[in-house]
Amino acid sequence: MSRKINLSRREFLRLAGMSSLAAGVYTIPGVGSVVAQDDQEVTIFFWDGPPLIGIREKALAPFDDAYPGCKLNFTSVPGGPAQGYNDKLFTSLAAGIPPDVFIIEIGLLPQFLADDLLLDLKPYVDADDYDLTQFPDLAIEAYTHEGGIYGMPDNVASIAIFYNADLFEEAGAMMPTAQWDDPEWTVDDFFSSCEKLTKRDGNRTTQYACDVTGWDKVWQTWVRIFGGQLMDDPFYPTECTLNEAGAVEGLQFYADLRWEHGFAPRPEAMAMGTTALLQTGQLAMFYSGSWAFPNFREVDFDVRLGHYPAGPGGRANYVYYYPLVVPKTTQAPECAWNLLKFFNGPAMETIIREGGLQGTSFAEQEKWFITDPLPPANKHVMLDAARHFVAPDPVLTNFGEITQIMQAQIDLLMIGEERDAKVVCDEIVRQVNPLIQEGQWRSG
Repeated sequence: MSRKINLSRREFLRLAGMSSLAAGVYTIPGVGSVVAQDDQEVTIFFWDGPPLIGIREKALAPFDDAYPGCKLNFTSVPGGPAQGYNDKLFTSLAAGIPPDVFIIEIGLLPQFLADDLLLDLKPYVDADDYDLTQFPDLAIEAYTHEGGIYGMPDNVASIAIFYNADLFEEAGAMMPTAQWDDPEWTVDDFFSSCEKLTKRDGNRTTQYACDVTGWDKVWQTWVRIFGGQLMDDPFYPTECTLNEAGAVEGLQFYADLRWEHGFAPRPEAMAMGTTALLQTGQLAMFYSGSWAFPNFREVDFDVRLGHYPAGPGGRANYVYYYPLVVPKTTQAPECAWNLLKFFNGPAMETIIREGGLQGTSFAEQEKWFITDPLPPANKHVMLDAARHFVAPDPVLTNFGEITQIMQAQIDLLMIGEERDAKVVCDEIVRQVNPLIQEGQWRSG
């Protein structure tokens, strides 16, 4: 009994060995009836706005020529997941006509996997002997479920310390290290530099050492620097551990930089934003990613990148690793896989060099990202951070809800309404632990 499968016209002609055959049905031994078709359309969804979206589209434009038989349909819903993208994506999923490749927040991946919505990419990875070591190990582990692989990185985006090296030299302060395994640049060194960098004129601070922000990826990093964790196991979490000693100490240290020591501007002094404060010499260092590079291309001071300091928990970081995924219902799985390969390969040069993104594969970052001669200096810091990625988000179907609860309490600490980190952390654990049980969807 023969079976029908769909092939592109090019593949059909090759297998049939009849270059003059234009269309029709042909029987191939061991395969059966093969139907020649026109090029398969493969649709990809992004959420970027200009100028990045135009750069992505330009980078992917050669895809059709690279993979005859596949035709790219490029779509973007600018503004991010909360500004219309998720609404359009979920509507298409409900209607049974989702795009063939699309980006999702990492926090949504567990629910997509629990609902069995995604195509397992591992057979394609194995067939092509595709090198996954070019991506952070923990990112691939986060995309993995029951032996299958359900995503590839959209962008590997590290967070680093941006600092004004001129202010450090003037103050005689130790600069943030640019080497991950440097035994120097500890929490004590960071504190000492903050003391030297902070300048006061009477009761008025004229120069701040560092920034204290409610940004969740930053405060979570300080938790890990002091040996704490959000939960007992990121891949199979059973309880929140933010009220344990290391986590509390890290959050208290971080908040005290602002409220106890005055090293960081208070909220009322932040009206102009951290970037402007750094640009105008009123702030020595703050945290950001490669998306901030354009703000420092033409400054008149020496801006560099450095790692977070090391503490009782070692050196820590956070890396964004949102996945590009393929729905199980795609009618063009081969083209979708080819598009993922093209995106992470030939397209990445344009995306990195023109789009200012850090990129995905380590090889492409080494070729195009860290070799960029424009400021800031020490771009290899971000590649080092990606290689030593230590902090995946907990894998729960309701981690978004849990994050909101955590953030509401942490904000009280950051704005000074509550000064005791233990009080905040105890309340987080009280509210979050029941939700962890609700969000579990797989056993260890």
